[in-house]
Amino acid sequence: MHLTLRDVLELPVMAAGSPVVRSAADAVDVPVRSVHVSELSDVAGTLTSDVLVLSIGRAFTEPGFDAVAYVRSLRDAGAIGLVVEPGQHLKAVPNALVQAARAARFPLVELRSTVRFIEVTEIVHARIVNAHYERLRLAERAHEAFSTVGSASQAPDAVLAHAADLIGLPVVLEDRTHRALAFAGVGSAESLLRDWPARSRRVPFSAATEVGGPESWMCTPVGPPRERWGRLVVPARSAEQPAAWMVLERAAEALTVGKLLERSPLSVEIEAQGDLLRDLLHGADEGSVRARARALGLASAAYYAVLVCRPARTGQERALLDAVLTSDGIGGVLAEGRVAAVFPCSSAAAEKALLERVVAGVPAGLAAAFGAAGPVRRLGELPAALQEAVHVADVESPGAPGLRRAGDLGVRGLLWWLREHPRLHEFTEAQLRPLLTLPEPRAGRSFATLRAFVESGYSMTEFAKVLNLSRPAAYSRLATIERLLGVDLSDSDTRLSLHLAVLAHGHRDSASGSPAQ
Repeated sequence: MHLTLRDVLELPVMAAGSPVVRSAADAVDVPVRSVHVSELSDVAGTLTSDVLVLSIGRAFTEPGFDAVAYVRSLRDAGAIGLVVEPGQHLKAVPNALVQAARAARFPLVELRSTVRFIEVTEIVHARIVNAHYERLRLAERAHEAFSTVGSASQAPDAVLAHAADLIGLPVVLEDRTHRALAFAGVGSAESLLRDWPARSRRVPFSAATEVGGPESWMCTPVGPPRERWGRLVVPARSAEQPAAWMVLERAAEALTVGKLLERSPLSVEIEAQGDLLRDLLHGADEGSVRARARALGLASAAYYAVLVCRPARTGQERALLDAVLTSDGIGGVLAEGRVAAVFPCSSAAAEKALLERVVAGVPAGLAAAFGAAGPVRRLGELPAALQEAVHVADVESPGAPGLRRAGDLGVRGLLWWLREHPRLHEFTEAQLRPLLTLPEPRAGRSFATLRAFVESGYSMTEFAKVLNLSRPAAYSRLATIERLLGVDLSDSDTRLSLHLAVLAHGHRDSASGSPAQ
């Protein structure tokens, strides 16, 4: 968006003069804010800052011309370069001027052919005006993008997406411990976040926007001045540095205000970890998983433990996550009613002991179920392990909540997998239709009676105790169920069929969100 001396030299009108850089060729990327034609040997008081001076060299032929003093006066007056067109008044650029420019590392350009200086100034000034307009337009777009900071759409991911789109470069949000919390922009996560903590530590935190480190990262702090909790990073060189600075600073303001407004009860770190875990549920390539997990602070380990929990009541997700998450693990809310965590561990035995210790430390009444998967040995196995742990946690199980794995589910796990299958629905309806089609509340009472019988292990003593009935009354209830269903409950095949139908009916209602009869 800003014009540099290099850009000016590459303009067709200037390139027609076959320009040759005689000194400071490595300094031609300086910005040019104006162009001025001058034939004075002392330009003090006649120039503005960042001006490119054009000359045909009349002053160089004056008696007593001092090349060193002339170059000094150009620099002191604000010039960033000198373009000389030898011609009628000057056959060649004086060697003394070349030597003085080289000693001062001041860009000196010699034209080998004639150009029209008036055309150069018109084109350059038009470009500068257009660049100024583009900067204003970018500022307006940034204001529009970040002005709704208090809305739900302005989560960190949305802010970074706006910033990356505006500057056309990747943007990363990291915390003070060099964990990459969110990112957006071009490129893959694997290449963008490769060895992120190690690379980030080579760029010290600063209180202001600046470029630093061996990769020339552009960084700006995030958070109130006395409570900086992170920074935004552009891990790439920007050709439009002032524009990128402006966008980054506006994005940092949006993130700071958004955090102060407490848009979510979850911290930015937990939100970022939850984003990764949610992406894992939908599948992710191993390179991306490894880069993002490392960038979020998950340590390398021989094994990883995967845990998914269901809170006992809606709204307890954050409390449950706080209870299970350890300092070396990552965790997040997968969705309402599901919390997940991944922990590094040294062995399969250590994984088992770690998860049992975590589950034992959860306060009573906070969790409804714990599902585990693993241990896994590669980060690329995390998506499948997480899906398995979600399945285990979702399957309803009688009794107090405890740590369960897929092998502990038995037939309940099979029925959960098949809960949407039409053949299972047909089987369930065929077995239970006489009860489910009764008018309420009789249907509910009859189904509850059957469920109590199968869940008591067909023990009349336990069945009567659950329903708080005498044994004769319990036998009478079962006789009514047998009559309604037209079956013999003493038959083992009948009991098995009804038991499966009762379990399947409960899974179907859990999946649909309606309570079981």
